[in-house]
Amino acid sequence: MKNLLTTLLLLLTALPAAAQEQWTHIENGQLWFDTNGNAVQAHAGNFLQVGDTWYLIGEDRASSWNPDVNLYSTKDFAHWTFEGKVIENGITVPQLGRERMIERPKLLRCPATGKYVIWCHWESKNYGASEAAVFESDSIRGPYTLVWARRPMGVKSRDCNVFTDNDGRAYFISTTNENQDLGLFALSDDYTRPTSHTRLLPGMRREAPAIAHVDSIYYMISSACTGWAPNQAMLTTSAQLQSGWTPLRPIGDETAFRTQASSILTIRGTEGTVHIYVGDRWMDPDLPNSKIIMFPVEFRNGEILFQYRQSWDIDLRRGIWRESSAK
Repeated sequence: MKNLLTTLLLLLTALPAAAQEQWTHIENGQLWFDTNGNAVQAHAGNFLQVGDTWYLIGEDRASSWNPDVNLYSTKDFAHWTFEGKVIENGITVPQLGRERMIERPKLLRCPATGKYVIWCHWESKNYGASEAAVFESDSIRGPYTLVWARRPMGVKSRDCNVFTDNDGRAYFISTTNENQDLGLFALSDDYTRPTSHTRLLPGMRREAPAIAHVDSIYYMISSACTGWAPNQAMLTTSAQLQSGWTPLRPIGDETAFRTQASSILTIRGTEGTVHIYVGDRWMDPDLPNSKIIMFPVEFRNGEILFQYRQSWDIDLRRGIWRESSAK
């Protein structure tokens, strides 16, 4: 048996490099489809890695308004399995789909409790409620139950995201003060409640914030408030979350390559780390068929290489990417 194991090990180590590569091709501008042949409906969401599986949560815009929240899984970013509706109108909470709706659901796993937590924008039909909501489950697939829904710390809150720092501390960030400011809310150890509020970028009218922490610098991408119409993405950086953010400066082209930021996905592999910008190409050509756009970005010394790529490849295991041409 020992000789057999030794022989197998020698054979594996002797494999050519190409045999150890596991490239996935990414082609932007197209609908994604799940393993059942249905279009992936997971807009304005984010990704969460559990073991060797990546989960994608987002808005189901198949019927345009009053979106449910869908969950998908993948091991290769090419094959997507529909895991179900983790928040469903009229079922998870009776008022959903009637007087309330959900936008921008974001998924976290809390290390302190082992539970899965969803933060989202919890809104009324006229956008007058300006609230957030928190759902929780023991399983990533649900069922999820509502923890609470209201204005976090009494602050009007709309377009939102979450951010988990390198030390495990989590934050909720949203458009506040009638879309004038951004509000950064530190979360409790169980990730379900805000414990402090810091006003960021006062009067700048930014939304769709997405934060990354790379080499001791915080980077935040955001958009202007122009509804479904794309606009110029802006970057600001800081050495600390609560203060010191630099003046906004434009990145990419004048429409962020016709996208709005959803999240920044970080993939750490055996050979490197890849940061991926994830955005929504809204109304392409209509709301149900809006596209999910992904391309690698590089953060370096307070700057970002924010360059659109129609086609590219990624090796998830090794954490590297390469240029490619359309298939």
